[in-house]
Amino acid sequence: MVYQAKIDWQPDSPVTEQDINRWEQGILDAHLLIALLQADVSNLKNRLNTLEATLPDNFIHNNFNDDLSTIDSIRVIRGYYNQAQSRLEV
Repeated sequence: MVYQAKIDWQPDSPVTEQDINRWEQGILDAHLLIALLQADVSNLKNRLNTLEATLPDNFIHNNFNDDLSTIDSIRVIRGYYNQAQSRLEV
């Protein structure tokens, strides 16, 4: 059941059993969604950790500021220059 907010409350509006049941259902739905999202985030965190572990130095020190607009002064000793993607692949 999707939570249906009551947005027309007045100062003298009575609070009924249906209102409280609706609130409780909204709270339950929110907690179920949080549990689902926590599982997704945990899965993504595990995948990211696995990916980072496969990179040298966890890819911490591999930051390059060159834009490789020209590769005239670069000598490639391992890998190749991928012209289609405009990147150096090693």
